[in-house]
Amino acid sequence: MFTLRHALLALVSTGLIHSAQAAEYTKIDTEASKITFRYSQMNVKMDGNISAFNIPNFSFDPQAPEKATLQMEVPVSSVDAGYAEANTELQKSEWLNAAAHPLASFKATELKSTGDQNYELHGELSIKGKAQAVSIPVKFEEKDAVGTFTGEFSFKRNDFALGEGSWSDDSIVANDIVVEFTIQARP
Repeated sequence: MFTLRHALLALVSTGLIHSAQAAEYTKIDTEASKITFRYSQMNVKMDGNISAFNIPNFSFDPQAPEKATLQMEVPVSSVDAGYAEANTELQKSEWLNAAAHPLASFKATELKSTGDQNYELHGELSIKGKAQAVSIPVKFEEKDAVGTFTGEFSFKRNDFALGEGSWSDDSIVANDIVVEFTIQARP
């Protein structure tokens, strides 16, 4: 049986196309993807990660990046601040308030090319019922039918009321949170 895969292999082997890389990416490989964050607590650098996330809406065509869509949801229960005591505190109302706001989210509003497979992703970050516009630099690479998006951005935790009351003091937990990500996608 002659399939689309056989047709692409035939075109590549004859030199009519150089690669099959111009695919539209529509599926996120959450197992191969990684989201981490950095923060400081009492001037000690700390690392954390997000162990689960869902992307119900995603598409990216390298030939038409301006048409990209992205909507991401993060169960706040999947936020790991690096040690058990912090994770317990994070779920409380002063921090993520998991009972009232079980999901944090990001929804893209625009993707602009800045050249050489680099992009500026604009969207709305929502945490604990508060939303802020964010701009995220993103690098895209294709290899073996896998698209990899990498980047880093920061936000101010106090903008989202993360750490209310005595926790709002930046000398205890710094205001800056730096998020790093490697997201892998497939056609």
